[in-house]
Amino acid sequence: MFKQKYIITVESKSPPRICLGDTIYGAKVVSLEVEQYPDLVDLAWLTKRFPMSRQTLAAKLEILNLGGSRKKLYDPNFVISFLKMDMKKKTGRPRKN
Repeated sequence: MFKQKYIITVESKSPPRICLGDTIYGAKVVSLEVEQYPDLVDLAWLTKRFPMSRQTLAAKLEILNLGGSRKKLYDPNFVISFLKMDMKKKTGRPRKN
């Protein structure tokens, strides 16, 4: 039987109390990773994380731009939550097969 890898993402102000080797509901913790966001991010950083073009991202995030007109910089705390909420929205009627 093959082992499968499951990824759990937790966002909080303080780190969770999980240690390597702990058993959580029958699964063993083998690695912990921390991703810290920079203070300001540009469109290249966002295109790596969201499946949208640079033009689409620039148009959606025009209000949240903290940089100038040429260098577009964004606060990742606001932008990531805004884009995650916006990606789930679908419009139009369902496809007829």
